[in-house]
Amino acid sequence: KTPATHLQGRSHRRPLRRCFGGVLRISTTGMCISVPRGTLRTPASAATRSQPPCEPFLAAACCHVWRRYEASCCLALPGHTRLHVISFLSASSLDRYTWWSGPVKLPWEEFSRASNFYFVIVSALQVWPATSNTGSVPTSLPALLLVVAVSIVLKIQEDRLRHRSDRKANTAFCRRMIDGEFVDSVWTDVQVGDVLKICNRENIPADVVLVASHEPDIDAPRGACHVETMQLDGETNLKGKMVPSVFSNALGASLELQLANFAKLPGHVEVEAPNASTNTFNGMLHVQGYPPAPLSITNVLLRGSTLRNTDYVLGLVVNTGRDTKVMQGARKPPSKESSIYHSIQLMMVGIVILLIILCLAASAGTESAYSAIGLDSHWYLQDGTSNNFFLNTLYFFTLLSSFVSVTLNASIALVQKVIAQFMQWSLDMYDQDSDTAATVRTASLVDELGIITHVFSDKTGTLTQNVMQFRKASINGVSYGRGTTEIGLARLKRLGELPTDEVEALEAGLVCKAGAGKELVNFDDPALDEILRKPLQVGLPSTQEACCREFFLHLALCHTVVTEIFEGKTTLSASSPDEAALVSAAQHFGFEFVDRHHDTVTVRDTTQGERLLRYDVLDVLEFTSARRRMSVIVRNCDTRAISLLCKGADSVMLPLLAPDQDELKLRTEQHMIDHSNDGLRTLVITSKELNEETYLAWSREYRRATSDILELERNAREEPNKIDQLCNELETRLKLLGSTALEDKLQVGVPACIADLVRGGIATWVLTGDKEETAINIAFACQLLDAETDLLVISRRNHSTLESMRAALQNGCQTHPNKEGARKGLVVDGDALELLMKTGTEQAGAQLAFLHYTQQCAAVVACRCAPTQKAELVKLVRRNVRGAATLSIGDGANDVAMIQAAHVGVGISGQEGMQAVNAADFAIAQFRFLRELLLVHGRNNYRRLSVLVYYIFYKNVMMVLSVYWFNTYNAFSGSKWNLEVGYQLYNALFTLFPILWIAMTDRDVSDENSRVLPQLYQLGIRRHYFNAWAATRWVLQVTAPAARIPGGISCLPLHPRMLPHGGERVLRPAASLYIAFP
Repeated sequence: KTPATHLQGRSHRRPLRRCFGGVLRISTTGMCISVPRGTLRTPASAATRSQPPCEPFLAAACCHVWRRYEASCCLALPGHTRLHVISFLSASSLDRYTWWSGPVKLPWEEFSRASNFYFVIVSALQVWPATSNTGSVPTSLPALLLVVAVSIVLKIQEDRLRHRSDRKANTAFCRRMIDGEFVDSVWTDVQVGDVLKICNRENIPADVVLVASHEPDIDAPRGACHVETMQLDGETNLKGKMVPSVFSNALGASLELQLANFAKLPGHVEVEAPNASTNTFNGMLHVQGYPPAPLSITNVLLRGSTLRNTDYVLGLVVNTGRDTKVMQGARKPPSKESSIYHSIQLMMVGIVILLIILCLAASAGTESAYSAIGLDSHWYLQDGTSNNFFLNTLYFFTLLSSFVSVTLNASIALVQKVIAQFMQWSLDMYDQDSDTAATVRTASLVDELGIITHVFSDKTGTLTQNVMQFRKASINGVSYGRGTTEIGLARLKRLGELPTDEVEALEAGLVCKAGAGKELVNFDDPALDEILRKPLQVGLPSTQEACCREFFLHLALCHTVVTEIFEGKTTLSASSPDEAALVSAAQHFGFEFVDRHHDTVTVRDTTQGERLLRYDVLDVLEFTSARRRMSVIVRNCDTRAISLLCKGADSVMLPLLAPDQDELKLRTEQHMIDHSNDGLRTLVITSKELNEETYLAWSREYRRATSDILELERNAREEPNKIDQLCNELETRLKLLGSTALEDKLQVGVPACIADLVRGGIATWVLTGDKEETAINIAFACQLLDAETDLLVISRRNHSTLESMRAALQNGCQTHPNKEGARKGLVVDGDALELLMKTGTEQAGAQLAFLHYTQQCAAVVACRCAPTQKAELVKLVRRNVRGAATLSIGDGANDVAMIQAAHVGVGISGQEGMQAVNAADFAIAQFRFLRELLLVHGRNNYRRLSVLVYYIFYKNVMMVLSVYWFNTYNAFSGSKWNLEVGYQLYNALFTLFPILWIAMTDRDVSDENSRVLPQLYQLGIRRHYFNAWAATRWVLQVTAPAARIPGGISCLPLHPRMLPHGGERVLRPAASLYIAFP
């Protein structure tokens, strides 16, 4: 046996850090070897040669792992001396400060601010006798320390919440195997190589490879479980996980048998280095007597997920603490600051420059006074200025230092916090149905809501309810489903194709019926029911009856839906609302999905009596954003026939069809266009029969490709790889069965909200992955576009080259709408955007033309848009349009990039989880609340903060200029007419609270008028309240009042006993009262 060794020392640290970034090999002997990635596939590598013989897996559970980045990792074998556990390595933390870093980090953050650092310099000058006007007492320091202390306390309080959350997670309960028994432990005790038992609805404490799961049927073990990943990706649906086939075959069905067999099973596990990808996992399972088996994300339970629908699972820990995927991916959201904050920095620069000019002028005046009247001979100026120009300049800098307010940042932060709380209390943004109020996650951006110029919105779940309903279908070239939708009705109104009375009938009838409830199936066509209920030899030709049955059987089989039983109720958990609606549609028409038992799917057919159909799921070719389709390969348990069932977007599915289906293809395409005109989401349904030999040959290649870690990594990075190539080879010459049409209804109040945003001068962009026709019709239904809109469509179909796109955009910029008062609109698809967004000289010219045209548009619709393209569009506008203030709003994980790319991100707590909300700056429950958020709260916040900033500068400039003008009366001697305590109280107390109250509560118009007159919002877009001219006007207005104050002081009667050391004490208190209480 190889003895346990511990490599340490400074010379080893750098090479071992590099080595640790390779592939982590967890051996069942307890040895943890760091293998560089290049040596993984070398059979005779040093790491492989030194590896001891295989031992039972539970040997790793009897050892403790010491994982450090500075040294290699090693274990002691059972019976040898164990290494002690460093528990903090298994802990995780998202806090910003610790007891050892806080005392240094917090003051550094505070005093690195420009305004705070400014007053540090002022305090230092006040201590220096040559430049002090306060008797070497730093009078600015107490106010500065108070402001800094308050800021630090707020940060500590905020960080304490993180500490509590981390402590709660790290001390959570779990069951860890020690000496063959499960012992209650906390998460910080879990180490790599431990075996954990996790029960239903418990959180996963570490990244673990599934070893076994509870088997409801001991005679037919399934080796499956389900997890909820809301904390990882924000999705609320359950995801299926599978025990590796090696373990499911070698272990038993009961817990005792599983543990006994696992203890005897020799082998080891190779896993990837720690990374942040929660959607991929690459590893290899080596068990003696079995071929190496690849490990994917379906075999791994990640920390942060919750076990569901399973009594218990056993797992082998491969990552703990900071090495888990959720902690590797824990990134702070990008830091965002409001435009007012940036303007304040510029104003402070201007104020400091003005201060320096005044100091230089005053110092020059002092020099003149010394030479003209012998200023140094006056006894009462012995503590004032000197005959040194540099020291005089610093002296006046100290004297006039209150040009910049020490309370500015604290006042702004306090007002923003209070305003944020008022926004969260607003009943106008409270959704009673979901019991959800508005949430402000970034209080420093409350004023930015008042200057938004561009709104970028997702469609599904943001403008729509994301509650899919099965409405229509096209089967074998025959369209089924009657009625229209709200979007379809808006289209008919726009085109004028229905008389008024018929439109009113539709509004009162079918549309209302379609919107009733949230049922997943809202289908109206008795003809389809009759076809499915009749025997095959009766009624329509058997081909149409067989096609209808095959169509709905396809919907019942081609999915990843799982059943969950909780408190005696069976529910369906789907990866998307689309899948749930399709499976429900299959059940509605007689093909009920019953259960997924390991690799077998059971369907109950009630169209001709009742019988159970069983199919073995051989392979699942997952849906990806690149493939835009998914497939399952199933075997009929009765006939043993193998079939490929595939569904996906029409843009990728139609080119994969077998020839000799042209007529069927044309009819189906026309039906999909009709369905898209009603705003329905379409999906193409296809199938393909496979013979045994073809499938087995393909399966061998596919298994080999999925066992190659390099191919898995290429597939995860969406690079060319063997896995996708094999999928593409199989998904060809498909048989067209038909298409489905699902309705995603608009949320309540969306059209009125968008109409008000447009009236407020906000350009609204809708970014969606839907078809062009669907996106256009939804834009019309939302009142984003209307019949008078001059619409330009840019797509690869009508503009195949970049030059033609640029020419069309340039011509659009030069032309004017046909009708007076009409607006311009743009529709662009994802293929065109892909060509536009590439880097290069030609693309730069096309992007410029694109931006020029969009600035003339009231609305832009981007269809077939990928998540990365959404973020690219936001960045393109943000970086290249002067004065642009962007807001992105979405509800799903695919909207996070867009939300973080904008100046302001808004998340909607909808059907797709909370990931968009967690990444956003503000959260609301419905899109219609965006009108209240911007037009009412945003406009008021921006105006209030503008007045607050101007007033704070105004009162400080008045105070300083009055002292400056006072020096013009006494030969720039550096004298001041007030006590220093009055000087400080004026700024920090006397003039502070009134403006704070105004900044929190002031309204220029009522909220109702703000809603009725959205045009008032355009004042914020034009920066009417906060701009350079307004700031200059406030400064100019303070000049005359500041000059009148010393003039009034000069008229005060002097005390008859004006003595060398008494007059100063008599004059200054009177002047202090004069300025403090004008």
